[in-house]
Amino acid sequence: MRGRGLVPWRRKGFLPSFFDVFDNDDFFDMFNFNPVKTDLRETENEYIVEADLPGYNKENIEITFEDDILTISAKYDEVKEEKGESFIHRERKRGNYSRSIPIPSNVNSDQIKASFKNGVLRVVLPKLEPSKPKGRIIDIE
Repeated sequence: MRGRGLVPWRRKGFLPSFFDVFDNDDFFDMFNFNPVKTDLRETENEYIVEADLPGYNKENIEITFEDDILTISAKYDEVKEEKGESFIHRERKRGNYSRSIPIPSNVNSDQIKASFKNGVLRVVLPKLEPSKPKGRIIDIE
């Protein structure tokens, strides 16, 4: 199991319950519903989106920002070919990825910057005005 870390211990009966199968992150990883891991962070002056896109080329990635939605699209097209005396081996891998992320409306869209290094796409969306923490500390009586 990958990266399970500390897992709360639960007493189980002799035979596992049917629903215990679904209480496992690896079960859903098997179906690969979201193959690209994406993080969205907020600082005082900007929003930062980081997406893991290993194996993708910078030329095959497209980023758009419209109506407060950041959309990352990528295409993967790889062909491997091996030739020998009596055989030819050809393998193709193709895939498309697209993810739309809603971003709060205080983004300066003219100043958005993106970089791609070591398979990680980083998009920085500067805010129009710095944000101040909303909320307050509540005293306990």
